[in-house]
Amino acid sequence: MGRFLTGVSLLLLIIGNAFTVAAAEGESETLPPADLQAIESLVERWDDVLSKRDNAQPQSLYMPQVEWYGQSLSAQQVLANEQAFLAKNTDFCQSIVSTLNIQRSYEDKNIVLVSFVKRAGLTYENEQNYPQEIQVTKSAQGWRIVSETDGITLANQSKEKSTDVARGKFDGKNKSYVWMREADPRTGGACLPYSKCDCSLWSSDPRVSPIIITQCLIGNVETISGLDKSGRDRVVVSPEWWSSAERVVYVFDIQQYQWIRVMPGFMKNLNIQETATAADLLQPDPQHPGQVKVTTAYWDLEKDELLTKVINKKLWVLD
Repeated sequence: MGRFLTGVSLLLLIIGNAFTVAAAEGESETLPPADLQAIESLVERWDDVLSKRDNAQPQSLYMPQVEWYGQSLSAQQVLANEQAFLAKNTDFCQSIVSTLNIQRSYEDKNIVLVSFVKRAGLTYENEQNYPQEIQVTKSAQGWRIVSETDGITLANQSKEKSTDVARGKFDGKNKSYVWMREADPRTGGACLPYSKCDCSLWSSDPRVSPIIITQCLIGNVETISGLDKSGRDRVVVSPEWWSSAERVVYVFDIQQYQWIRVMPGFMKNLNIQETATAADLLQPDPQHPGQVKVTTAYWDLEKDELLTKVINKKLWVLD
């Protein structure tokens, strides 16, 4: 047993040292159960080290050479950096607050991708959520980490604007990061091709619980500002799906420490809106404060043609 959350809801509950990692159905066909268990154990040992638990085993974590938060380092350098950081920041705390998503890399079958959400901070009071990304490979000594980073670090290091992580004042006051995470709703693990898959929208603010978006694969996440006078930025989410050019676009903000879908979802069609950004799809309506001009796709039956139209939508506010 380990220390990771189970359940589709992804609500954050840690009970002692017990955890269950949910793997997607059929995943065992690619990764034998023994390998899945070994990878789960590796992530548990990684968490032991950074959580400063007794009997932690840092020597068995890493391959000799590691990509570590954008740097190419030896395993000894990584361990030295971690030990120095923990010695300097004695109140640092960390926990894993989601299921593990374990799947082979499409680009390199020798690499297995492990993603999850960790909660960490220099003190308990300033903890934040992070989309953690670890890559592991199997060596003669067993499974070892070959790459370690998180989505927020990747977004900040990228020279191009990230479409995986967005940043803004989604509650109108505090800057936070947001991202999507996908999972099989039956298991909480990785989604198999053309199977059921849901997404959860996460905030780096641990007070905001993730919200589920059904029938969803991870897509673009964008920030849009100035839709009204509330001061709240909005996050515009364009999920992917297994087939079809039609996509449902969702718009959220944070009110009273919870995600609020501020208007009904609307359609975008990749055949005519493939490059459309959040700013292309949504514009404030100065003539009607609190309303937004939305560019949506539709099929014109008379013209037998795929077109776009602009409609007005009211921004919902939580009472």
